[in-house]
Amino acid sequence: MIPDERTSLNYYWTECPGCHCHVAVNSVVYPDKISGSLRRWSSDRSINDGRPFEIPAASLPAEGGFRTACVCGQELAVPATPSAVGGEREPGLRVDLRR
Repeated sequence: MIPDERTSLNYYWTECPGCHCHVAVNSVVYPDKISGSLRRWSSDRSINDGRPFEIPAASLPAEGGFRTACVCGQELAVPATPSAVGGEREPGLRVDLRR
């Protein structure tokens, strides 16, 4: 499913207890799933990687939030309330890197 132009991006920041990296989780909520990505980086920047994720709506807890794994495999609890919410996307907003 492609997000419509009014879909907000939810941002979460935490630390992973498994690899001790800083973690940023970005997600969009759809009627049938949560879709997003997770990025981790170490304090010395020797680790900097990430992965996408999708969680079916049927797997989400009733109290909100969700769980997803860090790149290292450690399960992370993502709270119901995001750290920040991106503004609504403007129609036709694109970056042209060919200039």
